[in-house]
Amino acid sequence: ISSALAALSENLGFSLYVIDDRPEFANNLRFPNAISTIVSSYDSGLNHVPISKNTFIVVATRGHRFDDMATEAAVRSPAGYVGLVGSQRKSLLIFEELFRKGIPDERIRAVRTPVGLNLGGRTPHEIAMSIMAEILMCHLGGDGKPMQMPERLLTKAKTKALGYVPRR
Repeated sequence: ISSALAALSENLGFSLYVIDDRPEFANNLRFPNAISTIVSSYDSGLNHVPISKNTFIVVATRGHRFDDMATEAAVRSPAGYVGLVGSQRKSLLIFEELFRKGIPDERIRAVRTPVGLNLGGRTPHEIAMSIMAEILMCHLGGDGKPMQMPERLLTKAKTKALGYVPRR
């Protein structure tokens, strides 16, 4: 998911920072377009990244223990968006731990998990697309609903095309 997400984020003009505690995963060969690849523990890696309310953080680590640390660091930051890859069950366990640690309710409720819009995707690329769709929705102020032609406009077009004069 991370590799697919990185490619999409670059194509959409986002600056990418990668944090992993393993140098074989956080490196320029794997993420050549990242502003920075940071080899650090998940609880302190964000200290090396400029974060503001306009920052979007996606937590996608290799295990529950690391998701705990990374999500806690993300919600303690000023980032305007925090998304967590994972099941509702895993997320609930992480939320319980965050509540125990005194993280404010509004920060925990703001975490997007399972992250992404429900596009029905299953592959890493499909999941990455749903995550970037949600990030774009938040960034651009969209609502995530389909942009379908309103019925009233379809009726108007049909009326005009067929020469009907609607009764009032």
